[in-house]
Amino acid sequence: MSSDLANNDFKELVRSRTDLVALVGESVALTPSRGGAEFKCLCPFHDDHTPSLTVYPDRQSFRCWACSTGGDCFTWVMEFDKVEFREALETLAKRAGLEMPTFAGRRPENAVAKTDVLDVLAWAENEFHRCLLDSQVAAPARDYLKERGFTAETITKFKLGFAPNDGQWLIARGRGKFSLEPMETARLIKRSDEGDGYYQFFRNRVLFPIRNDKGRCVSFGGRVLPQFAQPGVGKYINGLESDVYSKSNLLFAFDAAREGIRKTGTAVIVEGYTDALISHQFDVTNVVGVCGTALTQAHVDRLKRFAPRIVLMFDGDEAGQNAAEKALANYLSENIDLRVLVLPDDQDPDEFLFAHGADEFRRQINNAVEAWDFKLQTEVNRHGLESIDARHRVLTSMLDLLAKVPKLRGSVKEDVILNRLSSRTLLSEQVVRQRLAEARSARPEGSKGTLPNHNVAAAATPHRGPETTGRTMSAPGEALGHKSHRVDSAPANRSLCFLDRSLAKGDLMECELLEIIFTDPSTLDEIRREIGDEDFYNEQTRAVLQVCFDLLDHDETPTFDRISAVIEDAALKRLIVWIDEQARKKEIAAKLKDNLMVHSGATAPSYLAQTMEPIRFRRAEQQHQRNTGRLAQQPDARAGLNSNAKALLEQATAFHQKRAAKAT
Repeated sequence: MSSDLANNDFKELVRSRTDLVALVGESVALTPSRGGAEFKCLCPFHDDHTPSLTVYPDRQSFRCWACSTGGDCFTWVMEFDKVEFREALETLAKRAGLEMPTFAGRRPENAVAKTDVLDVLAWAENEFHRCLLDSQVAAPARDYLKERGFTAETITKFKLGFAPNDGQWLIARGRGKFSLEPMETARLIKRSDEGDGYYQFFRNRVLFPIRNDKGRCVSFGGRVLPQFAQPGVGKYINGLESDVYSKSNLLFAFDAAREGIRKTGTAVIVEGYTDALISHQFDVTNVVGVCGTALTQAHVDRLKRFAPRIVLMFDGDEAGQNAAEKALANYLSENIDLRVLVLPDDQDPDEFLFAHGADEFRRQINNAVEAWDFKLQTEVNRHGLESIDARHRVLTSMLDLLAKVPKLRGSVKEDVILNRLSSRTLLSEQVVRQRLAEARSARPEGSKGTLPNHNVAAAATPHRGPETTGRTMSAPGEALGHKSHRVDSAPANRSLCFLDRSLAKGDLMECELLEIIFTDPSTLDEIRREIGDEDFYNEQTRAVLQVCFDLLDHDETPTFDRISAVIEDAALKRLIVWIDEQARKKEIAAKLKDNLMVHSGATAPSYLAQTMEPIRFRRAEQQHQRNTGRLAQQPDARAGLNSNAKALLEQATAFHQKRAAKAT
């Protein structure tokens, strides 16, 4: 095993304290099926359009049937947060209220773990918040928030803060608590351009904590107070990207809005921190903001896992219009109901809420126009439809947009759009389609606007395995383009993906024996009398079998849960989840229970005997091939056979008889 028993016991404790359904539900919207025996969702590890990821509460495992990503709670954190096992363990231990023991693995020298970065950010969040509430230097900040309409409850709930105009304030408060390394990694401080000192990144600004899906602070957005604004300096600055913060992936206030989005089936995206927080203050809780960046594919992917409808709420000025049109080109073909809302009189959301209230705000959201109609109406307002030239300009603009979205080609959505465009421009649909074909053919190669693929490749430290044999087997899903970490560096020659019909016979029979062990661990004693780990030629299946043997050697029952707790490698976790699912699909338990026979003078499961026999025969066949080579090296038979040659011939004869019996 990869670590000592005490370490494994702690991992098992963390696993037992973690409800995988609740953990996964923090990041995606789960739908129960089969009476709650399973939960399904859109997979976050590939571009999923139909729920293909299943969570199994009884086994505390998950698996995507499309990209084959799967495993347990540790795998989920490793894949979703892109961390190594150690940090996944720390994250889940903290989540479960458990203190990490000193024996739970070593961190690379000079490395700052993400959990340490999150700890220093949580501390800084509290320091900035207390400063806002209590410090005299924060009085102008309190006045500003009051003028903007923030209530004390909202300030407390979202832990708004203030950073004094002192480049050493946070460093001084952290002295004796945190070293400079995690503070720098968290982007709270920066190294000075002059000398070796550091200075505080946020100064003299109201701070809006930015949190991840789990509600932990990962960065801040800072707003300068109006009286201290300087020409050429932006009102807002956003935290620098770090190991825990990527503005293109995170949405402001998403942790608070997730449940509101799920309940309403609608996610509303606004442009600013204030707009999002005031919406929540008015109990419109399905509103999120972008963190100083344009809307990204990752943002859309995250939201559509919770709601089928996304409303983009842009400012009514030219910049807002441009942002709306850019979003249309990127996301028109997504499998979502995309809408655009510009509030009356070009008001900002917070202005509208204070003027008209929450009910009217919700009505505006519910009546938001489809994104396509918004674009069409924008072009009509710009050019009109009175003249032939005007209609030509509207048509050209709309078709240019369509030509940028190749995923629309041939879809029902495209048919609806073209029919409506034909109707509005008073042109036949045939002409509109012809012009679209021309627009597409005129686009240069390589600029078709294809959206990026967001599959997450597994990256984990491999579980300790046996000496390599030069043969490896990729984890389930490799054939579909989903990378996995292998036990050795030899090229994979086949896949365990359940869709791959080229599955090697040798790999298959090794998996079938593991299916029996997972179903009935009590069979392992008998299996071990007949089969050793050297009989498994595949690196990954052999590593799993070794874990089973190691557990048995330590008087532990190698149940699926225990095996899953011991294995750290993400690829092996996907493998064991796949094997476990195959066992249930094939009803191995029924085969072991119902088909008994007398075997070698004792009652033994016939299915087990049948499953072990091909592996035993393969071993005999390999031995026969070695014997044949040795016989070829013996002296000429005319000189007489020595005892060694005779023994080899006897073994060859026995093998031929066994092979003949097998053939009959």
